[in-house]
Amino acid sequence: MIYKKTQIGWLLIGFVGATLLFLLIAYAAQWGDRPIPLVPFLLIAALFVVVFLLFYQLTLEIRGSQLRIIYGIGLIKIVLKIDELLSVEKIKTPWWYGLGIRITPKGMLYNIQGLKAVRIEYISKGEEKSVMVGTAEPEKLERILKETFGLKT
Repeated sequence: MIYKKTQIGWLLIGFVGATLLFLLIAYAAQWGDRPIPLVPFLLIAALFVVVFLLFYQLTLEIRGSQLRIIYGIGLIKIVLKIDELLSVEKIKTPWWYGLGIRITPKGMLYNIQGLKAVRIEYISKGEEKSVMVGTAEPEKLERILKETFGLKT
């Protein structure tokens, strides 16, 4: 393994934590004229826990000719097989592109926090592709990708 970096999605952790706390207090105190019953409370709480487990972190790995993008506990794993690297550049994504897994006009975006990313254009199985990968250290990821795949600066 050449590179491995994990980022924590603090925004998601805060949102899910606050929502679960609110749900728990609303259920325990039986707020309102029609308080939430036990089964719907458990289903909603379980949904938020599943979302949390799927997206609380993002791990980027470079292994051989692959860039692996792994979300949360690893059920969502994107493997980019890079036959030839065409270009790599650090970019700042617009805030409206959002967080998570997104389709954008410039290709797929995989991120979990912040606006820093690396745009990667590559060839895989004869097809030209473009992705953006969010990272807290775009300079380092850009440099390692260039070194690993022999792209001249």
